[in-house]
This record gives sequence, structure tokens and C-alpha cells, in this order.
Amino acid sequence: MKVLLVSDFGIHHSLGGAQRSNQLILDEGIQRGHDISVYHYDTDQSVLWDTYDIVISSNLEVLSRTNPMILQYCATSDNHVRLEHDFCRYLDNNIRRYLYTSCKKTFFLTNYHYRKFVEYYGNYFVNVEIVPDPINMHRFYNMELERKDDILYVGFMHPLKGTDNFISYVNNNPGNSFTVAGWGDNRYEDFMRHRSNVNFLGKIDYADMMQLYNTHKQMYYKPEFDEPFCRAVGEALMCGVSIIGDSDKIGSLHMLKEDPVNFADKCNRASETFWEILENV
Repeated sequence: MKVLLVSDFGIHHSLGGAQRSNQLILDEGIQRGHDISVYHYDTDQSVLWDTYDIVISSNLEVLSRTNPMILQYCATSDNHVRLEHDFCRYLDNNIRRYLYTSCKKTFFLTNYHYRKFVEYYGNYFVNVEIVPDPINMHRFYNMELERKDDILYVGFMHPLKGTDNFISYVNNNPGNSFTVAGWGDNRYEDFMRHRSNVNFLGKIDYADMMQLYNTHKQMYYKPEFDEPFCRAVGEALMCGVSIIGDSDKIGSLHMLKEDPVNFADKCNRASETFWEILENV
């Protein structure tokens, strides 16, 4: 098939969870023999002039501002497929409905993700499929290593990601030790560097994350807003880490509770599952 993926950024722009997941899906599609093009915020618009069997729209927050006609382009494509990674709060309600009701398939990451969309926006989503973020279980698995008692915290440090919640937890638990592999606002980094019970690693190479997960028993995560899946939590779970923070807003935790036996396999097969569904649209 000739396929176009429309998304704000690729992995060469940003190393966020959505970009990693999209790249794994693209790699699988290319391996299966599909002819795949991408359109990002800085791509020449001539790529849109071609004809495609499937147009996949993903994150569109930047493109909806810099090239708002891209929303109409996706919605009026004969085989528009929506690959949702967040909660699409950036779109007007009418535009969001227009985009979603055009879909031949709508992919959400978890049942929790889908339920929250219906709760927030109404029940107008068509041809819904649930496929989680792809995580390679041969890269992220329980290595049965000796684990530290340090409580782990990872990722981009931001208020909406719950970093202030983590700081409160550190302040309220001075007897605990913490390891932080993250980056973000200077005030967050300064706090981590100057706490005697925090081992601040800064931003570490993604290739080292499996080892980091496997040397910790617990990871703290308590976001301020709903997380459709949360790739970091999913990776940690597959490595045998317990998640603390008492959050009910993390899609991967909901998914684990729903089907603990098949959690890792569903994540491992996610890219294949995505294309198997598309190939039968």
C-alpha cells in the first residue's frame, strides 16, 4: 500500500513517546513492504499532492496552527485513519468531531483512553480499535537483577507530568532515597541536584533505560492529567517495576489490571497488530 503519515514531529525532531511509537510503526510498515511517506510541520507540501491508499493522522497540534487545511485534507481523504496518542484538547469541538467521524479506523492506546474520549467529547467515534504503544519485550523485560531500594523517577519534568507531585513526595519522605533520570525546567533540575537523598542522573541514553528499570523495585509517577498509555510506565512494568503514586490516570496501569497475562505480548505485537488491521481496511 501507498501510505502517508501526517504528524507534527518525527523522531528526528523529538524523542517523545509518540514519536518513538510512530517510528516503530513506520519501521514495521516498511518491513512489510508498504511505500510510506511522512508529512511533518517542516515537510515540503508537495508530498500531499500524491495519491495514497491510506492517510494516517496522528499528533496535529502544531500542524493545526501552521497549516490548518491539513485537517480538511485528512478528513476528506477516502481512507483516513486516526492514530491518537493524546487527548486532542487543542482542537475545537466541531473540528474534532469532523476529523473523527471521517475515519475508516480510529486507534486508541487503551480502553481507558477510549472511555475518557467518550466521557469528554461524546460517543461519536467510529470503527474503534485498541492498540497500545509498541514496546519490544526483548528489549524491555525483567532481567531478574538485584534491585535497589531507591525510588525511580524518569522522563521530561513538567507540571502536567506531575513533577511537582514527585517533589512533594520527596519532601514528605526524607528517609527514602530516589534516583531521577530526567530533564526539564531549571527549577526542577536544581531541586534534584541539591537534595541529598536524590541521585540525579539527568537525561540518559534511551539504550540504558532497560538496565535502569531493572535495577529498581519502584517508580513514582502521578501525572496531573490523563495519560492515554504512558510509554515510560509501560516499559517499567515490562521490566518488573512496581508503580507508586496512587494514580488512576495512567492508561497502561488500567491495561495491566484488565489483562495482566497478555500485557507484555500485546505491547510487543502492537506494531504488527496495527498493520494487520490496516491491511484489512
